[in-house]
This record gives sequence, structure tokens and C-alpha cells, in this order.
Amino acid sequence: PPDTTPETTQPLVAVERLAVGDSVMLGAAEQLTGLGFVVNASESRAWVNGLDYIERLGAQGLLPQILVIHLGTNSRIGQNEMDRMMAAVATVPQVLLIRNDIPTARDVEAANNALITATADQYDNVETLYWDGLAKACPDPDCFQVDGYHLRIPGREYYAALIADVLGL
Repeated sequence: PPDTTPETTQPLVAVERLAVGDSVMLGAAEQLTGLGFVVNASESRAWVNGLDYIERLGAQGLLPQILVIHLGTNSRIGQNEMDRMMAAVATVPQVLLIRNDIPTARDVEAANNALITATADQYDNVETLYWDGLAKACPDPDCFQVDGYHLRIPGREYYAALIADVLGL
């Protein structure tokens, strides 16, 4: 939700679909909005920053029915942070955790992806999107920026279509 500050004239209302992420998701914000998501994504966002946002929404009773989380590109995810996230989203009916596909120069991909998969397997309301394998299958040769992981328009469309498919939208 754009602004969670209480106002005297309007009640706070949770959105139905929310996507929280970093710059990879930010690139596809328009496509995700087209699927009915409110997108809260920013450059260089660490897992803990997205976690803090989701915990604040939960404390205000503003968690969505469907939550997509694509974080972990910019920092290692600790077990404690993952446990906090799972506690925060326990009441969300449908959560999608997206595995990361990032440059090999960053050493967090394997550990983060293993933690994402192991965690998702433990919760009935959590699914995993294997972006690390599916990104390479993007049908257009112009899916990615020169860095190999930020999205160009065909990649943005592909990314949103995969999310829609996993969630049955």
C-alpha cells in the first residue's frame, strides 16, 4: 500500500495483491501492476529492508491476500531473517518467494536460493518461483540488460507472466 499512515477521513485497507522486491522486480513494476499488484520495490534493497516493510504492514493489519517477495539479490538472507519473514506472512493465504539469478561475482545466490527453497517447502501457503533456472529460458534474446539480470521489456513481460502462471492469475 502506498501510504500506511492513518487518516481521519478514510479507513486503512489492505490491497489484495502486493509485490515486494529489489531492482529486479522494480524493472517489471508496470507489468506487475497490470496484473493487479501494488508494487513496493527499490534499488539495492536488502532482505531485511523488505522484511521490515512487511512486518509494519502486518502490525497494521494490512497484509494482502497474495504476496510476492523477490529479495536476496543484494545481501545474504540469514535464518533469523527468514524465520521472521515466515512469521510475518503466516496469515497471508498465498505467498510466492522468488529465487534469485544474479551475477556470479556475488556469492549470496546459492545460499539464499537454498534457504528460500527449504523454507517454502515447510509452509502450505508458500510457493517458490525458480527464477534462477527460468530466467535463462526467456524466449527473447533481449530480455536482460548488459549486467545479465536487470530486465529489459521482453524480460519484464516474461517475469510477470511466470509470476501470473505460478499464482494461477
